[in-house]
Amino acid sequence: MIGLLSTGAIWVVAILATRSGPWGRPIRRLSHGLGREHTVLMLLLLAHHARAVRVGAEDSLANPFVIETITRGAFALAALALLVPMFVPQARLAYVIRGKRWGMLGLGFYFVVAALSVLWSASPLNTAGKVLEIAVAFGLVWVLVTGPDAVAALKNTLKFVLFLEASLIIVAIAGFLLVPSVFSEELSRRGFFFRGTMVAPFGGPNGFSAVGAMLAAYSAAHLFETPAGRPRSHWVGLFLIGSLATVLSSGRQGVMIWIVGLAVVLLVFRRELFLLFVAPAAAALTFLNWDFLWGIVSRDQVAGSLSTLTGRTVLWEAGWDALWRQPLTGYGFGAGSRFVALRAIGKDYLTHIHNGFLEALLGVGIIGFIPFIYTVARTVGWSVRHLVRRIDVPYAILVVPLVMQNLFGLGFGAWFNPNLLLFALLVGLADAMGVKPPPARSKRLGRMSHAR
Repeated sequence: MIGLLSTGAIWVVAILATRSGPWGRPIRRLSHGLGREHTVLMLLLLAHHARAVRVGAEDSLANPFVIETITRGAFALAALALLVPMFVPQARLAYVIRGKRWGMLGLGFYFVVAALSVLWSASPLNTAGKVLEIAVAFGLVWVLVTGPDAVAALKNTLKFVLFLEASLIIVAIAGFLLVPSVFSEELSRRGFFFRGTMVAPFGGPNGFSAVGAMLAAYSAAHLFETPAGRPRSHWVGLFLIGSLATVLSSGRQGVMIWIVGLAVVLLVFRRELFLLFVAPAAAALTFLNWDFLWGIVSRDQVAGSLSTLTGRTVLWEAGWDALWRQPLTGYGFGAGSRFVALRAIGKDYLTHIHNGFLEALLGVGIIGFIPFIYTVARTVGWSVRHLVRRIDVPYAILVVPLVMQNLFGLGFGAWFNPNLLLFALLVGLADAMGVKPPPARSKRLGRMSHAR
């Protein structure tokens, strides 16, 4: 419960702080006209932070109803109650089909299969709870996509989610520096530069690392996209905050996301500078300081642990073995990995299999995975085309960290979390804007501005 309470307190303070002073005006505008929608969003995200500490699959099956799960369900039901009056008048399937919202339809089919999987789930109660959360998330995005000025509403909601995540990261960084007894923990693997690793009651190091890298890529894109003469300092500050979170949480997946995300941003806005100077200089410095850098990144791990990606390949092998036994339907949304694959190898104290694509396959099988991967491919294609034409780069770049985290963590390929919400919002944005972007305007490289 401490995670839920601390998250709620931080968000209340962050929102109240932006209600006064001119510096908070851009953030206040995010929820203008979207008050109910963003209230639903916050209730869902608060439900995500009401997580019970489990010792294994048997514990979950034997005692599914604890205070955390009851609280989580209550928040999800409250979000649903607020959403229904907004959703029913706009639940027009014909409108979505006429508007060629194929990404939303693909995501909808994926969620329908997830809901049906309660019938054959290895843990029906767990699957039912997770289906409730994703149903509310999908309904929220549907309301935004079918509402007036869908593009602006989706962009503001994406920014609002990132604002909430950034507020948590800022508190975690401050806590790591000022209250290390609470926000720093000495794990089995030392941190990059400190013995301790950044943790918090409301999040873990892998999550902080990946979200920090995502914020760094997003803010870097805004920084380069901002025309000369307009304020940029807030984007510089957000970039530094995201980068510091990646370093202090010492997550290697976050480092990869940071490197790839920043490389893509530089390729989009400063291609010649990146190819002729930044990339060669980075390669040379890496070669000359390989032993030092490898010692930091390896975090004192033995070669055997690194060769299995810190045990991930063992988990993935167990996942594939389980999948081949029931490939068409899977074992139930959000239940296939922990209650079948991980349980078979005695690793069910882990909550997921550290790969969102495999998690989706184990949950809904090939039947549900086909619409899921179609939606992913469609959204990635939208992102690539917009990056190439330098249109809405801060939003298009978000696909890069989301897909990368889906390869090595929980990502968006399983039950509800901020990544799934961000991905669903991007699917809606791609549909609302059209997969094919308009022609790019001919401007100086990196100085293009366009209506958002």
